[in-house]
Amino acid sequence: MKAKIIILTLILSFMVLSDAFPQDKTIEGEVSLEGVWVDVDAKEGGKAKFTEYRDLEEDWAAFGAAKLKFDTDKFFLNVDAGDFVYDTQYYKIDGGMWGKFKLDLFYDEIPHNLTFDARTPFSGAGSDTLTGTPNTDFSSWNTFDYSLERRQYGGGLKVNWISPFFFDASFQREEREGIKPTGVAETSPGGVAFELPEPVNYTTNNLKVEGGYARKPLFLSLSYFLSEFNNGNTSLNLPPNFNAPRAFSLPPDNTYYKGAFKGAVNLPFNSKFSTNIGLSRGKSDTSILSLIGSDFEGKIDTQNYDFALTSNPIRFLDAKVYYKDYERDNDSNDPLGVVNTFFSYRTRTLGGELGLRLPAQFYLSGGYDYVKTKRRLEGEEDPERVLPFNKDNIYHVDLRWEGLDFVAFKVGYERLDRDEEDQTPETEEQLNKMFPYAAQDRDTYKASVDIFPLDNLNFGFEYRYKKADYTDTTFGLTSDKRNEFNFSADYMIGKIVKLYGFADYETIKFAQTVFPDEAGTADIKQDDKSYGYGLGAEIYVIPQKLTLIFQHDYLKSNGKVDFTLNDPALFTSAGVAGADNDIIDISRWDDYTRYSFKVKTIYQFTKFLIASAGYGYESFKYRDAQLDNYQFAPLGPPNSNAAFLTGAYKDQSYRAHLIFGGLTYRF
Repeated sequence: MKAKIIILTLILSFMVLSDAFPQDKTIEGEVSLEGVWVDVDAKEGGKAKFTEYRDLEEDWAAFGAAKLKFDTDKFFLNVDAGDFVYDTQYYKIDGGMWGKFKLDLFYDEIPHNLTFDARTPFSGAGSDTLTGTPNTDFSSWNTFDYSLERRQYGGGLKVNWISPFFFDASFQREEREGIKPTGVAETSPGGVAFELPEPVNYTTNNLKVEGGYARKPLFLSLSYFLSEFNNGNTSLNLPPNFNAPRAFSLPPDNTYYKGAFKGAVNLPFNSKFSTNIGLSRGKSDTSILSLIGSDFEGKIDTQNYDFALTSNPIRFLDAKVYYKDYERDNDSNDPLGVVNTFFSYRTRTLGGELGLRLPAQFYLSGGYDYVKTKRRLEGEEDPERVLPFNKDNIYHVDLRWEGLDFVAFKVGYERLDRDEEDQTPETEEQLNKMFPYAAQDRDTYKASVDIFPLDNLNFGFEYRYKKADYTDTTFGLTSDKRNEFNFSADYMIGKIVKLYGFADYETIKFAQTVFPDEAGTADIKQDDKSYGYGLGAEIYVIPQKLTLIFQHDYLKSNGKVDFTLNDPALFTSAGVAGADNDIIDISRWDDYTRYSFKVKTIYQFTKFLIASAGYGYESFKYRDAQLDNYQFAPLGPPNSNAAFLTGAYKDQSYRAHLIFGGLTYRF
């Protein structure tokens, strides 16, 4: 609240002081007020989904906004504010002296609603301590909302008064409060599963300072970045029925700071050499493990060295060579060894690019990167137990043609060959074969066409295909294939009608092998398809007087998962003896349909006064096998695992009608 008061005071002060400037000045802006009536047909999860990032929970609301722009020969001021008193309110102001300095301040709020009226058998939702005894009568449970609110405010100052020297400083503070879902087992390992309300009380302060020199042929800058994160609840205390220590840690307080140097110098033959060097450290600590006699201290150091040389020695040739070195050292301290997978790595990249301007308006470019990554586990007694090394060879080539004024055509190809250097004994094979480390071959194709045969007609088409095969993976992800199509168009019919639209289609296919049981493996194939389109029109019934707007959007996603248990004994161990592979498939995996349309009328009484009114409809239908026939307290095998759930993400479907109207005054 203090930040909003300060910004509003500054806005009023600048407006009053504007009369003191003797230069010719320009003042323009607008003030608007819009009322909205909302009718939502949904359950708790659907109401939260409808208002996921907006404040429209009530039957009606009135939103105000204001803009101001003030210019003189020497000074300028811009103000933008709106959604006063709502959880989406914002205030922005920037002003200064042309070519000398600029000052900006801002305040912004946004909610993130997940599920309303969630339930828990425990008391204390939203705090760091849960009390009570679980029971299966969920009608008697306590209710709460899974909802977060984010507030950001800060400002910055840029000074280039003493050219060629410059100075830039900014500060930003972010506060997040609310509740989000988390999960824990009653005993360790295993036991009854509990979904619990995790309190969120985060504060992050970011400070950035940069200064330097910028005048050809030289650019130099030094910068410092500091980020401090504080969590008001660093642990969640659990009821006595949980195993000791009956608490688990939440994100710990931490500090991150980085110093960096950037430099560039222009060289002969239209060339430039540039560098970017940075050193950083992140530190954290938590006392949750003090319950069992140990504190955890986190410490991660990183350093990067980047060098690049670009050149355009002759008109038809562009060239670039570069080297990058990034190293991350995890020097955290865990006295009891509860966490034993700290690892560090170093990545070095050597690459180059070449571009050629060819006859007939063709431009051909290509490049090659050699990337080597070495990983190591920290604190290992056995020096042979390390994570695998990777050697990447990345090639890419692109061709662009602009031989006609109304057509632009692009095609491209990229190839990744990743080799895995296995440094781990066979007993550690499981750790080694995680897909981020595994050898793979990946091909990416892309093409796009932009056609604008007339000044008032445009078409755009883009296609992308990517396929990755993990060539030496015994478990985990084995393949990843994606197709994506995009189309867009707009057409202006004289000065009467503007038509526009787009269409998208995307497929994603994953394949992986997992170890659900010591008896054998399971193959999993996940298939996701999504497609959507949008149509719109602006009809200028009376040009510069009466405008009708229509907008319609549609998006549908279908997903499914095919499970294959490779050993029949796995059905018995899973409690589904006599079943087959078809019965365990998931036919509904994150399926949803989003549909919306809006009609709006805009009438301009004068060049100063504008009125608008309209109607909107939205619907969202969500189906997922994991949420079908939802139970707050499932009893356990053979149909499911025993658990106590809160209703997070339950019943997300909704239908909503909106009627709105407003007035805008411009000056």
